[in-house]
Amino acid sequence: MEFGDHQEGGSDSQQQLQERRKRQRRHTPEQVQKLEESYKKYDHPNEIQCAQLGRELGLETKQVRSWFQNHRTQIRIEHERLENRFLRWENMSLRSEIMAVREALKNSATCPNCAPKDCIDQQELNRENARLKVGLLHCTTSFQDEP
Repeated sequence: MEFGDHQEGGSDSQQQLQERRKRQRRHTPEQVQKLEESYKKYDHPNEIQCAQLGRELGLETKQVRSWFQNHRTQIRIEHERLENRFLRWENMSLRSEIMAVREALKNSATCPNCAPKDCIDQQELNRENARLKVGLLHCTTSFQDEP
């Protein structure tokens, strides 16, 4: 295959694309307005509603169905974009909060939510609890070992 042959093949596909674009017809602003009004009433029209709407607007039923499907897709995509923006914002807020808590923990020996004495008392209680559990486990195993 020569370099020139490849170029000709590329122009054929461009020509086909241009022909396809010529066949595509855009809806008029009045048609779009009526379709959007109908969408507000029902977003999943049945076959009869599509046919009736198509007759009113001078469109084929297939075009009406396609418009509704495309419109639902556009709305879903826009909703996902908004949700993603909110989630990004929430993520950044949480990251900032985590960094602030980490800094507070680095700068103090106690947790930021409790008074120093409460935190120390809690730590002592946790150590005592662990010591008692070990003692209980030791007693239980020695009791089971006796005949």
